[in-house]
Parts: sequence; C-alpha cells; structure tokens
Amino acid sequence: MFYPVHINLQDRKCLVVGGGTVAERKVVALLLSGGDVTVISPDATELLTFLANTGTVHWHKRQLKSGDTDGYFLVCAATDFTDINSAVFAEAHEKNKIRFVNVVDVIPQCTFAAASVVTDGDLMLSISTSGRSPATSRRIREHLEKLLHASSLYTLGYEDGEPVPIENKGLPYPVYLLLENRRCVVLCEQKTPEIEHRISLLDRCGASVVCITPDEMEPHHLEDAFLVIADQFSTADVFCESKDTFVREYLDAPDVGTHFTPELIIDDTLIISVSARSSIDTDKGKRLHKQLTNQFENNGYGAFIEFLGTRRSEILKAFPTPKKRADFFEMLIDTVEDAVSGKHPSKNTSPTTCCLGLTNPECSAECLFNWVRHGKLEHANTFTSNLLDAQR
Repeated sequence: MFYPVHINLQDRKCLVVGGGTVAERKVVALLLSGGDVTVISPDATELLTFLANTGTVHWHKRQLKSGDTDGYFLVCAATDFTDINSAVFAEAHEKNKIRFVNVVDVIPQCTFAAASVVTDGDLMLSISTSGRSPATSRRIREHLEKLLHASSLYTLGYEDGEPVPIENKGLPYPVYLLLENRRCVVLCEQKTPEIEHRISLLDRCGASVVCITPDEMEPHHLEDAFLVIADQFSTADVFCESKDTFVREYLDAPDVGTHFTPELIIDDTLIISVSARSSIDTDKGKRLHKQLTNQFENNGYGAFIEFLGTRRSEILKAFPTPKKRADFFEMLIDTVEDAVSGKHPSKNTSPTTCCLGLTNPECSAECLFNWVRHGKLEHANTFTSNLLDAQR
C-alpha cells in the first residue's frame, strides 16, 4: 500500500523533465495546485508550448544537463528514455536529497506515485490501486468525474482543440508516498485517534516508524528521516533547521507543513482521498466522503484489485507492448460471460461491458468483478487463463 497525502505546492519550485503528453498532464496538475513549474525538453506539446509562451511555465528548450534538478521541491521525470529518467532520479533524490521525486512507470525510482485525480474546482479527489490495476483506477476516476460533473485532467487545457490557460485553483496536489523501509518519525504527547490512524497507515505501508514524545526528542532523531508527523507545529519546528529536508505534517497547522493527510476511503489496496479547497467546502467534502465510503468500502473492490495484481506479471510477460497489455486488461475487466452457454466470448464477438458495480451496485452479471468479490476465485482464474490463451 502507498501512503496518501495532499501536498501544499503553492509557489514551490517544481521540475518536469519531458515535453510529451504524459509530461503535459504532470504540468497541468502542478499548475492547478499552484506550483512554480519549469519544463526541460527539446520539444513540447502544443499546450506546453502555449503555457511557456504566455509565461505560465518556464521552458528550457534543450536536453537535461548535470545540475538541472538542484533547488527544486518536487521533480518528475517523464521522458521516453530510461537513461534520462534514471539520471533524473539519481541526481534529484540520491545526490540533492529532494524528497518528492517521480519517474513515470518506474516504481523503484520514485518516492511518490502520481494519483488519478478528479476535481470540480472545490473538491480534490484522488484514486490509487497501489499500482496493481491502473485500468480499475481509470474506471473509478471516470465514474467520479460523472458524479461530480467534473472535467478530467486529461482534457483540461484545451477548448475546441485549441490550448487555453491553466489557472492556479489553490488545490492540494494528491500523491501516494512509497514508504517501505523508510524512516518515519511520529512526535506526539499522546497517541490520539488521529495519531493512531496515521501510525496504522504508516505500518500498512511498510514504513519504519519511530514514535516519541517532545521531551524525548533530540536532533539526531530526525537524521535520515523521510517523513515527520507532529501533533503540534511548535514542538517539531525547533528541530527543523532546513524545512524542506524531510516530508512533514503538523496536525494543528496543516497549511504549514509539506502536506496533510486527507479524508480516506480504503478497501484493501483501493484508496480514494477527498479534500476541500477551503473551509467553505468542508461540508460538501464530508457528504461526498460518506457517500463514497458506502459505495466502495467492503464492496469487493479491494479484492478485485488484488486479484488483478496477482495475474499482472503473467499478463505483462504475455504481451510485448504497453498498448497490447492495456487492451487485454480492458477486455478482461469488461467481459460478461454468456449466461446461457457459459462460454467466454471469442476474439470475434462483442462482449457486454461490465459496469464494475459503479453504475449498478446490485448488478449480478456473470463477470470477473462479481466472481472475485463473491469468492469464486477458481472460476475467475480459469476465465482469465482461457481468455489469455485465446488472445496470445
């Protein structure tokens, strides 16, 4: 599991290396959250070029050079070249000790994973399956976009095919921290429910957790700490000579730290987070949180994502390109078995599309989602293997 946080990015320096469509989406999300964005790439999409020409982003129209990552708060590597992406991670995180570093699609070279994001301008939602099922994450994102009548980050920036400005919405930037074996310090007078909740999340993420009181606190406790959570800003700030050397959350002053932990809906490896732009929208956020909790918790989504995760490596080996792999996952999730014949569709048939319980919670169709959430794992595995054999 990854640790969900919403980062405070207002006026913080952010670097995106790359100028393609993936880099473009990174830039859009960072701008919505108030980041001061620089792009390094010899080429750029139409929207990125437009944003550079209007002064919204800084564009260095060239290849990456040594020293380019120095001084940034957050760095994303989104090029098509593995060696460049790896160089970004090595310099930014390992040399410059930048805590927020993401290399697209390479989890071992990330300190955070990007979230699938939905926003209506007042609320910010993010969805994560901890990398086990991007296809399921996309389905849930599209469902939430319809629920909120929200625009997708995948379409923001264009109107009638033409690039348009991206405004700072003052929204947090949702990410998921990779904390396995990372040292995390919890500083508190007592273990309140809020503190216990965060410790539980850290433990589930595989973090190495140290919990101490302010009286026990010494500067050496923060050496090599990746993340610090404190119940009071005043008790932790005195030990923080350099405020950006680690990720930090203050429960009594959420706007002061690097991030805050949003309201969460968790079903095993499915995590949906909800936060409001301002206190005015808090009630709206609470209502939505309750609605999504009823819809997603204990309704089989976590089990379904875990099942797909167990078959993921096999499927990745079976297909040579990302598109073919993605197409297979879409087919696998979509397919509804013929209730009369009991046979799975062949290559030449058009299967009924599975609703994944999103539009019809009471759906009882014979599909992979329902088999898994009702414990019919043998049937689900046989169906998956047969479909895989048919598509090779």
